[in-house]
Amino acid sequence: MELPQGGENVDFDDTVYTADLDRVLIPARSEGIYLVDPATAQATRVDYPGAVDSVDAGDGGLFALDRSGRVIHVLDPEGQLKSSVATGGGPDYLRYVAAEKELWISEPGVEGIEVFTLQDSLELAPRRSGFIPVPGGVEGLTFSADGSRAYTHAGNDLVVLDVPAHREAARWPTGCNGTHGSPRIDQDGTFVLASCAKDGKVTLLDAADGHQLGAYEVGGGESLPGHSAEQDYFYVRSDPGSTLAVLDASRESLQEVRTVKVPEVGHCLGAQGNHYWTCDAAAGGVLLFQDG
Repeated sequence: MELPQGGENVDFDDTVYTADLDRVLIPARSEGIYLVDPATAQATRVDYPGAVDSVDAGDGGLFALDRSGRVIHVLDPEGQLKSSVATGGGPDYLRYVAAEKELWISEPGVEGIEVFTLQDSLELAPRRSGFIPVPGGVEGLTFSADGSRAYTHAGNDLVVLDVPAHREAARWPTGCNGTHGSPRIDQDGTFVLASCAKDGKVTLLDAADGHQLGAYEVGGGESLPGHSAEQDYFYVRSDPGSTLAVLDASRESLQEVRTVKVPEVGHCLGAQGNHYWTCDAAAGGVLLFQDG
């Protein structure tokens, strides 16, 4: 899947599916923001001239994070800039928390998550409303289906955060020697997939108490995990690495269902419905697969 007006050798990092737009959001660094329809494999470029490293959508807006500028830009769906706000630390990922109407910004250098609350209009910049300490972290950020829990990595651990209370609720060992990427949780909140910094390794944890249920290695470098609620599968690829694996989780194990070959360098992975996707950095595009 080619990205309109896109270039080659794009250093992809983040993708997220937003139900608000029924689109996959692809932040393509200096190439801008793309909206991808997973059902048709059609990509549309948002007419936004700035650099973007992480993006999410909600409450009628697009929220674009520029890491080097340490700023959040609030856009309308067409890409028109409505307001901006600076982050306090060096930002990594941005996520919209619908239940709280908040933006959570992971900031590894200060070991925590900066919280901004949306105001009544996109023209009013989000207001800084809190900071959640995550000692040893934060690496990656994802949320449970009901939005009550958030998950991140810290060192060799998985950290569970109470979203309404803005505090750490639990911390469990992952079995990784260093972690990487955003943890993934299944739709029912039964399993959490933690991901490691080497060998394309992921470990399956019980979401109730954190004990380890299984592990899998796809080989290669840093792990990139994904999950599809509809298929109830987990996914993993590594970067660098040329294999993407579809995994089935149970309380007994983490089993390989199938594998597909992918470009060796591509630092993103996601899934929605009966599709999953990964980035091709060299070609500056996205590979979309149909599952099931």
